[in-house]
Amino acid sequence: MKKTGIILILSMAVLLGLTACTNGKEKEAENPPADETVIDTGETAETEEESGPDSEAADSKAEAETEPAKPDPDLDNFDADMEEVAAYAEAVKEAVAAKDLEKLAELTGFPVYVGLEGVDVVETKEEFLKLDPNQVFSEEMLVSIEKADTADLAPSMAGFTLMDYDTEGSPSITFGMVDGELRITGINYGY
Repeated sequence: MKKTGIILILSMAVLLGLTACTNGKEKEAENPPADETVIDTGETAETEEESGPDSEAADSKAEAETEPAKPDPDLDNFDADMEEVAAYAEAVKEAVAAKDLEKLAELTGFPVYVGLEGVDVVETKEEFLKLDPNQVFSEEMLVSIEKADTADLAPSMAGFTLMDYDTEGSPSITFGMVDGELRITGINYGY
């Protein structure tokens, strides 16, 4: 018999004042706990036993599904998912091709090394956005990042480097895991 039927029968027995017999002694039927009350919706009412640890696990699983996953700060460049790395590299390439300083700033972890004359380390996004876009997106940078291969990136301690490997001394953008997330860590203008 289904749970709904059992609960319905128990509820009817309580309502009618029926008695139950236990070990030969007559005993008045007890009212079910409030959690077992049957609601005439055609669905089973949840008992206190059913709302135990498994229900709590389901509740926390539902909460986890609605909240974005938190990055694991212990991940390093060698733990990075290579599909995510390639997608991130494409996002960097798009920001550079569009000369979008705001988008590049969103992809950047601060502080960040920026190898422009008179710059060095940029501490905040606000400072980064004050940089001259014509310097950040130099013609050499645009060409180098355009030629960068996002499908063949290899992790290193420094991260992943986007650049034209066929041209010695090409500008590059290095990104890697920062607190469990991919972030730009260096913008280099050749050597």
